[in-house]
Amino acid sequence: MRTQAPDVLDDVLEITFIHVPTSRMLKRARFYIRADDATHQWIREHPTFSRGCWPVGLFCLHDWMWEKKFIDVEKKEVVEGGIIDPNVGTTYIRAEIENFEEGIWFAPLVNLANTHIFDQLKQFYVDLPDARTAPDRIPGIIAAERAKAAVKQRQTAIAQAQRQHLLKKPLRAVRVFIDESGDIGFRQIDDIYVFAPVIVSKKRYTRVANALNGVRAKHWRLKPPAEIHMAKVPESKRAAIRGDFAEIVRDNDIEIIGCTIEKRAFIKHLFRCHAAARVTEEYPLDLTWVELINDPDYRLQASTLAATVELVIIHLAIEFLTTGTTGVFTHDRKHRQWMNDALNTGFERGLSEAKKLATAFFGLSITAQLAFDVADSANEPCLWLSDWVSNELRAWSFHQSFSAELESIRSHMTFLGFRDDGVKCASQELGGYADREFPDLPRELKRSDMASDSSSLRCECSN
Repeated sequence: MRTQAPDVLDDVLEITFIHVPTSRMLKRARFYIRADDATHQWIREHPTFSRGCWPVGLFCLHDWMWEKKFIDVEKKEVVEGGIIDPNVGTTYIRAEIENFEEGIWFAPLVNLANTHIFDQLKQFYVDLPDARTAPDRIPGIIAAERAKAAVKQRQTAIAQAQRQHLLKKPLRAVRVFIDESGDIGFRQIDDIYVFAPVIVSKKRYTRVANALNGVRAKHWRLKPPAEIHMAKVPESKRAAIRGDFAEIVRDNDIEIIGCTIEKRAFIKHLFRCHAAARVTEEYPLDLTWVELINDPDYRLQASTLAATVELVIIHLAIEFLTTGTTGVFTHDRKHRQWMNDALNTGFERGLSEAKKLATAFFGLSITAQLAFDVADSANEPCLWLSDWVSNELRAWSFHQSFSAELESIRSHMTFLGFRDDGVKCASQELGGYADREFPDLPRELKRSDMASDSSSLRCECSN
């Protein structure tokens, strides 16, 4: 549904999904596209789009769809946004997406972008052949685009070279300890999985480990346990032990990263990365939600466990390079071998992605000096700190307040997680607005993607 004026962009694209045998409408998506005054002025002065500006709207809608990637629709969702071009103006987009069936429609906007948008573009030029670009302009347009690409490439190379002065020689060494709380499986898909990497200076490691062992001896004088798991600590001792742990964190300048993974949001993040790896495909999202969470070959449980390590490695990669830091990552040993294999896989993936980030940021294929191992909690007291924070993060996820002791070390903490739409973000305040959002790193979801033996794992979940 378009305006009659060729140089006015104030149009609607409607896509309907119909059950052919019964003619029943199943789903409908309407996209209202409107340009501001600055964009209309640019259109009127453009030698091609002044004769038909609908392609401008389609290009903007395509970009907007790729930015969103998908939308959950139970009955009806209305989303407003747009595309801002600093050299042209703003094109406003209002999406009204309706689902007339039971359940939630995981509306794959990227699939609509790579099919219906291009179909519309082709049909537009069939209907209005006079709106095509004049043949004598095509060589100039190609030359101009090549020149833009060359300039952009040079600018990127210069920016990368300018950032290289940020790289520091590795003079600082740390140890990073990771434990978690929650079920990594997907029997409860609405569950929260949390983990809390604890970063301890290597110079202070022995002092911290001894202090933690001292807490164990202090509170269990006769028969101290081999390790402190906060969930197993008697209620009468918990506040005092938390207080001692908090004091150790403050006295030794320990950093803690609180990571919360809401499982639906994590799966959406996987879908975002999958689509980002398939930008040129007709159907970037070529698998369904149910297929992924029930596929025993993909092993979503192992993938989730691997993500706990991978997420931390990627998050710290650039920081360690710019602070001259080397690190040894120690994860609490798991009781099944496939779990430990998944942790090692996550570390290797983290290194690979960190190298990609360094290449993009510095123009150099480098990583910080990192190592990984697993250890029994009884032999690594620093894991007890991670267990404590993870325990509180999980309780917070179910609407319990942080203890006063954890509140006392909030200045030592940052938080990582995923928004409801699957975007990874970081914040200084848990549950607040994100201070940083991270791009979707392209990675196609492939079957048999884990290093572990699939025969040892079967995923179960409820939709």
